[in-house]
Amino acid sequence: MQLKIRNKWISLGGSSYITDMNDNQIYIVKGKFFTFTHKKFFQDMNRNTLYIIRNKFWRLFTRRAFIMDAKGNKICRINKKWLSLRSKFWVDQYKDDIQFDGNILDFNFNITKNGKAIGHLSRKISLRDSFVLDIFEEEDAAFLCALVIAIDCILDRRNEQQSSNN
Repeated sequence: MQLKIRNKWISLGGSSYITDMNDNQIYIVKGKFFTFTHKKFFQDMNRNTLYIIRNKFWRLFTRRAFIMDAKGNKICRINKKWLSLRSKFWVDQYKDDIQFDGNILDFNFNITKNGKAIGHLSRKISLRDSFVLDIFEEEDAAFLCALVIAIDCILDRRNEQQSSNN
């Protein structure tokens, strides 16, 4: 299965949409306009919230995001290794060991679950953030898309910090 994740052209809160390869919209990501944690609501096409995604508020040396259910109960935490030549994100406090390992410069990540390859994430060249998520097995597509949104939130916050330091 292959899915496309794209930011909207104009969005004050950083909203996105997710489509299949035939451009049929299957999920919506609604971003809040004013939030310190890049809070986003991952929804199905009936506007039912499936996941809430947000960055860690206090962040001295860690880059983290959280995925919660619709009621705000934490499902997992996404961490970024910050002193590495390769870019690695891993999911902890979750039932499975999920990792995104790759190159952040060209945004190519191999996705593994419990050591087994389950997908690949790559960035499409575009004026707005756009990603292609290939899912190899029968995996929870919504959850994997939520993980991609969480990683994008971590990277957006890092980019904001770097631009404010310049």
